[in-house]
Amino acid sequence: MYACNADSELRMDINRVVELLRGLPFRQAVWLFPLATALHFLEEAPHFADWASKYASFGYTDQRWRRIHGLGMVFTIAFCALASMFPNRAVVFFFFAVCFSESVLNGLFHVGATAFSGVYCPGLITALVLYPPLFWHLSQLAYREGLLTNTLGVVAFLIAVVIHAVDVATSVCGVKPLSDRRRT
Repeated sequence: MYACNADSELRMDINRVVELLRGLPFRQAVWLFPLATALHFLEEAPHFADWASKYASFGYTDQRWRRIHGLGMVFTIAFCALASMFPNRAVVFFFFAVCFSESVLNGLFHVGATAFSGVYCPGLITALVLYPPLFWHLSQLAYREGLLTNTLGVVAFLIAVVIHAVDVATSVCGVKPLSDRRRT
């Protein structure tokens, strides 16, 4: 009897959380992104550098991971602050194009990296469990509030694809930018 009652209470609590999140306007809901990012970084932190140095780039270190992800967290918070303080079409487009859409692409990276290496790529779970539903939720809010159109959403996502591809190639896989290759 008690277990059934506890399950019922838990379900009610989860429903309350869902309703609370649904009721947040974009300018407040955007702050869920740094939380999801922090949880993702916590999953990656213990073993991503080891995985990357073995399967992607021999020179990848814990220090490199900390530097990239420390800057990434500052970047995430700064863009969320900008989108929260100035929720207009230009700023929200910029947020989606340069910062937020990469989260969904990060999930694709982790799936591909796990498939390619045949070994769990740290960050896979949070990238799949947190980022897609958060992306869907914030996208829907932005569309509903008139902050993003379908066309702008697609353009922002395409820009994010280019940014994320360059980011992964240079920061994880060790590909040198063309400007660096010309000097050597």
